[in-house]
Amino acid sequence: MAFLFMAGLFAAFWNSLQIWQMALTFGLNLAGTLWFDHLRRGFAARPDPFAAARSWTNRFALASAVTGAGWGLLGWFSFVPNDFESQITLGFALCGLITLSVLTRSVHLPSYYTFMITTLAPPLIRCLVESSAGALTIAFCGLVFAIFTSIWSHNAHDKELRSAALRLRNAELLQEIDQARKMAEAARDVAEENYRRTLDSLQNAQRIGNVGNWDWDAQRDTTFWSDQFYRLIGLAPGSIQASTEAFLARVHPEDRDRLSDSIRAARDDSTQTTAEFRVAIPGGEPRILLAVNETVRDSDGEILRVAGTLRDVTRQRNYENALIKAKSEAERASLAKTNFLGNLSHELRTPLNAVIGFAEILTLPQLRAGSAKAAEYGALILKSSRHLLALIDDLLDIAQIEAGHFALRPEQLDVSTAIAAAVTQVQPVLQQSGCQLAVSDTHGSVVADRRRLQQILVTLLEEAIQLSPAGNRLALTTAADNAAMRITLTSQAALPAITGEARPLHSFEQRAPYHASDLALRLAIMQELVRHHGGSLQSEAAAGGTAIHLRLPVASPV
Repeated sequence: MAFLFMAGLFAAFWNSLQIWQMALTFGLNLAGTLWFDHLRRGFAARPDPFAAARSWTNRFALASAVTGAGWGLLGWFSFVPNDFESQITLGFALCGLITLSVLTRSVHLPSYYTFMITTLAPPLIRCLVESSAGALTIAFCGLVFAIFTSIWSHNAHDKELRSAALRLRNAELLQEIDQARKMAEAARDVAEENYRRTLDSLQNAQRIGNVGNWDWDAQRDTTFWSDQFYRLIGLAPGSIQASTEAFLARVHPEDRDRLSDSIRAARDDSTQTTAEFRVAIPGGEPRILLAVNETVRDSDGEILRVAGTLRDVTRQRNYENALIKAKSEAERASLAKTNFLGNLSHELRTPLNAVIGFAEILTLPQLRAGSAKAAEYGALILKSSRHLLALIDDLLDIAQIEAGHFALRPEQLDVSTAIAAAVTQVQPVLQQSGCQLAVSDTHGSVVADRRRLQQILVTLLEEAIQLSPAGNRLALTTAADNAAMRITLTSQAALPAITGEARPLHSFEQRAPYHASDLALRLAIMQELVRHHGGSLQSEAAAGGTAIHLRLPVASPV
């Protein structure tokens, strides 16, 4: 449009313009316009619009000055002295051009001012040089027009800035709305995916755990059954409408009233209720189900919902019944074994007493002088018989312990007397092993069964002696406090399966693989005897060896 405007001025002032003047003004206008467009494209392509802003402002102003110089020279060359009519025409043309520049250049005020000054300055100077009344009037009107357009340009500039800010804010809002919409859609997709996964996980968990759930909404009067709930009552998921009546129809007739009372109690009392019932499965055994029901109420006590779970306990109940039956059979077998051991001990003791009696006769001095072999055989028979009698006594003790008929006869006993008797009894075993046993002075008393305390001490000493290497040194000490008497047997050598941190001695079943003798049986009995006395038996590693601690109460045993 600017070039068409210039062509119109060329036509209007053709008689007063020369070819080189038109070429010069057209060239300056074209150069300024092209340069300005080039700068505008470069400015729009920058990644940072605020980088080197002053430099770009100077460039735009200079390009506008070049364009305005072309128009100003055209006004200078087109000015006809003493021709007020042509001067008015030229003034209106240039004022129209400045008005057009307000619309296009007011966004950038430096560009507008350089363009306006370079455009109006040459014709205004010509008006002042001529100094005619008409020229001076045109100059005055031009100055007033320049002031008016400057004010107009500032207002347009402010409006453009506000408009640009609004457009920028609208663009930001649109972008934020678009981002919010995308985020909402993504959140909705995630929520739907999480809901689907949670539902699948819940259904799988119910299927694996064989647990179903139901829910009754009191406000809507609707009932929900999970898929596993359907399966537990023998139906395909969704095959019938979920309702309390449909559920009770699947329950065994003998259990239906009891289950109805449980559901009613949950609604009335707002407490958790449980009920176990049977469901008849077509073509199969009745299924035992456990229902747990609970009512939820609002602050006014009105029922909001009743929910519950359903779990298949058929295997558990069958397993429990099998355990009860097995326990009953085991108790009967144990009682039969105990009775058998008692009868066997009695039956063996009677002929064994006769064997021991005749063996003692063979060892009498009168007979020993007559036949040395008879005396030797009699001694072997007597030793083996007494050994066998001890085993029978041990079997009888085990039978009494397992039958729960084991009883103690506690009395106040002197510890030194009990230890001395036990040491005397184990002297033959001690001499054969080559070990040494030192007993410190002992004082104090305990409340125990005399015969059973002797049995505990003898078993403990024989256990340590038989597990000791040749030449091992043993020491027996005692220490008392307000609650218990501690008897400690210390071994200089580490004893197998006894060293280590403090712990109860091994039971008979644990000892049997490496010490398969009657001593292992006696150890198991010893553990029970200590426990019945309310004491404890522990072993620990001590100075490269082993220390065995026997604690017995000084008060009445438990």
